[in-house]
Amino acid sequence: MEFQPIIMAAGPGSRLAELTSKCPKAALLIGNRPMVWYPINMLEKAGFEEAIIIVDMDGQAEIQRVLTESCSVKLHLEYVTVSNTDDGTADVLREIKSKIKTDLLIIPCDLITDISLHNIANLHRTHDASLTMLLSSLPSQFYESVAPGARSKKPLEKDFFGFDEKRERILFTQSEADVAENISVKKSIFKKHPYMCVKSGLTDCHLYLMKKWVVDYLVENESLAYIRTELVPHLVRKQFSKTKVKDRLPQTNQSVISENQKMDILKFSTEDEYAADIRDMSSWNDHHGDMADCYHGDKIRCYGYIQEGGLCLRTNTVSSYSEANRQIQKIFTHTGIETPHLHPSVVLQKKSQVGADCVVAEGTEIGEKVSIKRSVIGRNCKIGDHVQIVNSTLLDNVIVEDGCDIKGSIISRKSVIHQKCEITNCLVGPGQQLNTMGKYKDEMIVYTVDI
Repeated sequence: MEFQPIIMAAGPGSRLAELTSKCPKAALLIGNRPMVWYPINMLEKAGFEEAIIIVDMDGQAEIQRVLTESCSVKLHLEYVTVSNTDDGTADVLREIKSKIKTDLLIIPCDLITDISLHNIANLHRTHDASLTMLLSSLPSQFYESVAPGARSKKPLEKDFFGFDEKRERILFTQSEADVAENISVKKSIFKKHPYMCVKSGLTDCHLYLMKKWVVDYLVENESLAYIRTELVPHLVRKQFSKTKVKDRLPQTNQSVISENQKMDILKFSTEDEYAADIRDMSSWNDHHGDMADCYHGDKIRCYGYIQEGGLCLRTNTVSSYSEANRQIQKIFTHTGIETPHLHPSVVLQKKSQVGADCVVAEGTEIGEKVSIKRSVIGRNCKIGDHVQIVNSTLLDNVIVEDGCDIKGSIISRKSVIHQKCEITNCLVGPGQQLNTMGKYKDEMIVYTVDI
């Protein structure tokens, strides 16, 4: 196996806290399928037969349950629990080091994309890269809408990336929050790459192809806790570093293996001999600017594959999670998933209408003169007569009584919406009871209840 897939599914889902208090983030349903199923499906389509899935000890049973009940999984999953849920993603790689046998393919549980993994792998192989990451222009409709329960939308955090002339190798990366007025780049980088292209509006999708030696380095350098915010910028910077003479030669009365030598990342970066031979045969005109070899002797190389077009989003916020459910049929089309919009077991009374852009799961009962548009209805829900549901998500075992009007909202599992309620742009937590004839707008209704 050239790449060992690792699905990160142990995160607490802090941006989805109102939905994850009673359910692990990876088990949240999107189109009545658990969130983590989408990266699993992507791996299956790419030909992988097994993967490691990192889970929280308290959430493992629920993730396994929803995967078993809601979809068929052919991929052999090895569940690995982390000892501390507050650990960063780089900390997790240290903890599972003994299980890592080859180069890595790291995927977050909240990524939904129709990209072919072969395209990213080919870029990684071509340059024998240390790190290759997936970048994408975010679909604006998934991130510019107001989240249910919020009165205003939150600004999207953006990053700046500097690329070489081919717009493949990443020369620098900075977050928008870290940039005051100007972006500073070392002169030495411009000397090697005078035709630099700076792009904004791209997001790091948290999908990485990574050399195994990077994990070996992480074990020694425990100061790096997170892949995205710490390890990736560190690797990008270290592309242009050189081993200093004073680090190569031990000082008087100093151990032959000094601390500086142990921590020097260049000591860890190993190269594939076959790939190195291919690079040696590369013509000098593979790049512009000087007569040096196309990699300038850099042992560490970071690349970015930019997905343009197609589908690529992360459901890591309430707004993106809500919009993914609203556009679930579009997601199914892009990812090649065939699912009937009405499960055969659904009971639909006369004069009720369910749009073709909806998904209604098994065991649900829908009363008379009901209208449902651009919505997802979970399993074993009961919807009374004269109900309107638009642009909303109802999770499993929700009861909606007669005459209710629900727009732009998320209703969590086992909640009861009593007669003639009007709910607009709200997030209703698990097990809530909303009063008869109540009117709710832009509210987070997440009182603590036992369910």
